[in-house]
Amino acid sequence: MTIIRPPHRRRRSCAAVALALAVTVLAACSGTGNNDFGEHDDHGTGVPSGASIETLPPLPAPWTDLDRDNPEAVAMAAVNALFDWRPAAGDTGPETARDRARPLLTPRAADSYRPYPIPRPLWESWMNTGADITTSSEVSSEQHPTDTGVTWQRKIATRIYMPEAGDLTATTLITVTKQPVWTVTDVTTLSS
Repeated sequence: MTIIRPPHRRRRSCAAVALALAVTVLAACSGTGNNDFGEHDDHGTGVPSGASIETLPPLPAPWTDLDRDNPEAVAMAAVNALFDWRPAAGDTGPETARDRARPLLTPRAADSYRPYPIPRPLWESWMNTGADITTSSEVSSEQHPTDTGVTWQRKIATRIYMPEAGDLTATTLITVTKQPVWTVTDVTTLSS
């Protein structure tokens, strides 16, 4: 049996579907309103619309003299900061170093970064004994994506000298983007 709806009901159904589609299209096309520096599409220019060097706050110590026009210098400063572990000074884990490194990272890169995994008992032992953790890092000579005027990507190897655990090596994949100065936009550390 076929049900035939009166014309006014079909028009209402069509109007409801059209309204739902219009709302969906409008929602998909509208932005989030997030104008955080470096966290939106720059349409390939490397500089978000309306941004200028004057809009950037100066970096705090120890990076006040960092050459932000040099992507490798920015990448190395960020990796060194991420592995600047200070259990003897009260760091409660590698996350504390990540928090100190935030000025060199976009908010998205800082929030998504997962520090090198150190077992909690080992870290607490370092805190109790006042352990001194030292590191050395170098940019890998391996093949990497082609540099552009606005992106620089590399693999950086960090040797971690740790009491009671021996030496470890961590590999960090890092992307630095010019917006308008070089800033870390993606960073991932892999344990070896």
